[in-house]
Parts: sequence; structure tokens; C-alpha cells
Amino acid sequence: MNKLIKDIKNNLIVIIFIIIYFALTKIIFGYSCIFRILFHIKCPGCGLTRALKSLLKGDITKAMHYNYSIIFWLILLIIFIINRYIKPLKVNVLVLFIITVLITLIRYILIVFFNEPIF
Repeated sequence: MNKLIKDIKNNLIVIIFIIIYFALTKIIFGYSCIFRILFHIKCPGCGLTRALKSLLKGDITKAMHYNYSIIFWLILLIIFIINRYIKPLKVNVLVLFIITVLITLIRYILIVFFNEPIF
């Protein structure tokens, strides 16, 4: 718990900036995605927030519809939290992060260019 508090204190300015960014962009543009604001198209992570909300409500089918890479992001987050705050694991979190990003990008490419998701 001390490590978590220390991390929050060390990154407090960044955390406050992110909260302000999300609040202002939501008020001004109606959404917070910088990719969508700049390029006016959906980003590779589009639907992740709605997918997470659906998962938290227990609606797995709806979550998969929004963005099925949410499963990989949640696994990565859980492994990161365990590795950082509970017990170091013999897992390379950076490699898992790269794999998760690649899965998200492949999903995006399939949808945008071929109009066909993997699932």
C-alpha cells in the first residue's frame, strides 16, 4: 500500500492534468479521445471504456461488441498491479503490453480497412 501511495504522490501533477484534460475535452468536444478530436475518426481503442462499463455490469457479450481487446487490457492491468504492488512475477510486463497493443491495432486495421473484426 505504501508503494501505491508513493506512486500517486510522485505522479499527482500528471493525474490532475489527465483529470482536467478529460473533463475539458468532454465538455468542449463531447468525447475525450485525442485521436478523434484531431483526425475525426475512431481510434484503435475506441469502445474500450464502454466495454469496461459493460464488463463491470456483467454483460460480456456487449463488452465484446464494443471492443474485445478489453480482455487483453484487463489481463495486462491485473498482471501489472500484482507485479507492482503485491508480488513480483516472472512475467515481462513490457512484452505483454506490446502484445496487447498489437492485438488492439490488428483489430483496428481489420475493422477500418476490411470492415471485418476477428470475432
